Amino acid sequence: MTLLTIGRVVLGVVGCLLAGALVVVVLGSFVPRTPVVGFLGSFVSGQYPLHAALGAVVGVVAGAGLLALGAIRTGVVVTVVAVLAVVGTLTVLGAQRATARAEGVTVDWGLTLTALDQSGASPDETVEYQPGLHLDLYLPPGPGPHPVMVWVFGGSWVRGTTADRARANRWYADHGLAVAAVQYRLPADPALPGSTLGEAQRHDVARAIAWVRGPGTARGLDPGAVVLGGQSAGATLALSTAAALSGTAGASLPGGATTGPPVATVAFYPVVDMRQVAPGLQDAVFGGPTAQHQGLTRAASPGDLVDPRLPPTLLVLGAADNFIRADLVRAFDAQLRAAGVPGRLLQVPYADHVFDHPYGSPGAQVARPAVLAFAREHTRSDVDPSGR
Repeated sequence: MTLLTIGRVVLGVVGCLLAGALVVVVLGSFVPRTPVVGFLGSFVSGQYPLHAALGAVVGVVAGAGLLALGAIRTGVVVTVVAVLAVVGTLTVLGAQRATARAEGVTVDWGLTLTALDQSGASPDETVEYQPGLHLDLYLPPGPGPHPVMVWVFGGSWVRGTTADRARANRWYADHGLAVAAVQYRLPADPALPGSTLGEAQRHDVARAIAWVRGPGTARGLDPGAVVLGGQSAGATLALSTAAALSGTAGASLPGGATTGPPVATVAFYPVVDMRQVAPGLQDAVFGGPTAQHQGLTRAASPGDLVDPRLPPTLLVLGAADNFIRADLVRAFDAQLRAAGVPGRLLQVPYADHVFDHPYGSPGAQVARPAVLAFAREHTRSDVDPSGR
């Protein structure tokens, strides 16, 4: 076998594999409801859109190389697919850049390329806010008092850690908004006596807010400027806990409210209807199917808890989120505004669930300043929303 033949074979295999991957990304990005492919494509478009675009360019080069080596049919297929992928991925990047510009943000594409997770940051202090449970504090420079965001991690109510948005939390603190990232009960931990796991988790979030407003003041935290936020399951916990602390009918906390409501709520891609989650998660959170626990389901479902007394609410969503159904979040936003709850919905085009996990993704770079601006508006603080 000659070197030319070996080159054709190797480049053909690489080109075909790359072309297949590009088909999945582009098709999934533009038809996100396509089973499996839709999730994979919108996942990449939300988290790694620049990498996908560069991969498409590599595909064009591979196709051109195959044509030069005489592999005409394979070269044409790879080249056509790659060119279409270049157009598709640039469309995604253009839409996300347009959203950033509308938000007053300039995307740092170098950060998009290199900051692929949340590593590189650690809290200033980790404290026990109730027996067996801790929170991580990220503090701004200076003595305070600082506005603070109590942050609730995601993980389908059964997993997750306080460190999964560590670099974002440090960024908020560096721009004047302290963060208290809260550990809460998981299935391995015992629930409160007489409560389900879901109720115990809301209790933990409320107790963390109470700690911020009590012992937290000695760390420079402002008890009158507490924002409650979270992502995915943590966003659902934040919304349902805020509803309980606001006195919304149907909302509940074991033992009752231990503190007042937050001044605002931030929810990244929440589950708004707990009837939509998988049966195994229903069993974990409620101790059985939602149909058998209607009161518990209502108390955990933000869509059932819309009330004019809720604090101002910012919703952040990947427009193509397949995991929690973006259409339900958009409908929830409409419910909130119809009820007179201040706030807004920020959508990142072509993005799916957890689009902000890479610190540098365009959606993450857009969302952080939006959260800061929202916190500044509702805490009347000197938080700087202009940083990146």
